[in-house]
Amino acid sequence: MAANKIVPSRTALFLLDLQVMYAKMDPSFDALMTHTASVVKAARSKGITIAHCRVAFTESEVANVPDTNPTFSQLKHDPSRTAMLNINSSEAAFHPAVAPEDGDIVVRKNRVGPFFNAPQDVHAIFKGRGIDTLLLAGVSTGGAVAATVVQASDLDYRLFVVEDSCADRNKETHEFLMKFFAKRATVIKSEELMTLVK
Repeated sequence: MAANKIVPSRTALFLLDLQVMYAKMDPSFDALMTHTASVVKAARSKGITIAHCRVAFTESEVANVPDTNPTFSQLKHDPSRTAMLNINSSEAAFHPAVAPEDGDIVVRKNRVGPFFNAPQDVHAIFKGRGIDTLLLAGVSTGGAVAATVVQASDLDYRLFVVEDSCADRNKETHEFLMKFFAKRATVIKSEELMTLVK
């Protein structure tokens, strides 16, 4: 297989944290999610699996976050943030522009990255479908996307990062990380995607 060619049957477009709450926090995130809907449509048309991941917690999952976790242990002391990230919260729902459809993979995470300390074994789900290539899109570049690049690379996935379907509130962070990701992934623009599909 050519290093930069994408085989649809072995590929998932993995959408990270494209949730209502993040769209409300930053208008540029909302615009990104609307833009990413066209990437999802193009990927579907080529037979690429669509996978959706959101950060959301049950009450027991919040209680089980150890105090050593600096990002999520604070939920135990912040009732409003806990309510926002509750599994049934409208804020934690997927953005309607990129909502899951029948046949899509839908997972949750309880940490910044999706592969460790998650409610389900995301790696096993991908392997069960024969997926060894991930196209990454989501928010934020410095959070979920960066964590997923590192984790998925260590799990031996072929990685593509769709640069214009990722965003960070800090533009400099986004630009720096896209250069950093190139060590572990192929960074592409959304318009390049269709030209790479076999």
